[in-house]
Amino acid sequence: MVNGMAVVFATFLLHGRSSVAQDCPNPLEPMPTVVENLPNGMVRRRALEISSTRIVFVDYLRTRVVNDTVVDVGTGWMENKSDVRRRVRYHHQFPLERQPMIMLGTVAGGATGEFALNVHIGCHRLDPEWTFHVIEGEGDQLALRIESVLDPGQRVIFWWTVDLEIMVAGRLPADRDGDGDVDLEDLGMALQELGRSDPETESAALRELMQSLGSG
Repeated sequence: MVNGMAVVFATFLLHGRSSVAQDCPNPLEPMPTVVENLPNGMVRRRALEISSTRIVFVDYLRTRVVNDTVVDVGTGWMENKSDVRRRVRYHHQFPLERQPMIMLGTVAGGATGEFALNVHIGCHRLDPEWTFHVIEGEGDQLALRIESVLDPGQRVIFWWTVDLEIMVAGRLPADRDGDGDVDLEDLGMALQELGRSDPETESAALRELMQSLGSG
């Protein structure tokens, strides 16, 4: 199974295909938020909005500095205070390093009533049914949006979890000339580098390059 997934990853990356449709979300008006930086490298954020028509509250943890993992996990509730049926939304976003990446992990959520959870990296929507996601050049931020259509006085309690590991970022490891493909040009460059580094390291790099040539 692991080898099969590796082949799928290589195929998607080499051919520049995206795992999901393009759809760039527009941000909503920011909510008053209390921010707490935690010692484990996470950030706890609590946001509350109270108006004449709605109440929205969330309490969540997210990655403070994104290196090889992206975490966004929380709970909250929304209530329709008006006397008409109304759509209530919550939205937040935070920056990611802008580069191609393959992300493997979990995107999930649930609620006490009907609701919609949308998570985007850049303009790529992450489908919870997919176990991995191919993000190309525009993945500069994570955006999360939750919305629900509520009857007058109705409240919905919800939760979400985004826990992703960045498996590959930037250039292909064996792509020596940076053209987005692993080909004979890269093999020639690798052979010219022989004798300049540790022999075991060079041997491992050559094996990786040869395997990559066969996967494209």
